[in-house]
Amino acid sequence: MKTTTIFCMLFLLLLSSCVTTKINASNKQDYYVLKENNLYIIKTKSIGTIRHFKFINETNESIIGIYQNKELKVTKTDIMKINKFSLEKTAVAVMPPLIIVTILSLLNSYGNWKYNYQ
Repeated sequence: MKTTTIFCMLFLLLLSSCVTTKINASNKQDYYVLKENNLYIIKTKSIGTIRHFKFINETNESIIGIYQNKELKVTKTDIMKINKFSLEKTAVAVMPPLIIVTILSLLNSYGNWKYNYQ
């Protein structure tokens, strides 16, 4: 059961840190990939990291969104990278091992069946 607990904690850590890069130095002009009302993480030169930025609109010079319940305008020249939370893709990769470890742990704790870890 200890193995399951540790694995579940690692699973939650993975899910909370999963992001997909939408804008970076190589595709700096591709702001069309940002979807309205989606949450993004923006790394800027002057402000630093802006988490939970809700994208609203784009102009020629900046992007506009909601951050901490206030409208925020970030100039495109200040943006280094934009990431999007990507829970779905990571869940697909992490769920099968989680299910296997859970089943093996339950079988070990609720029966005479023993799994040899060697």
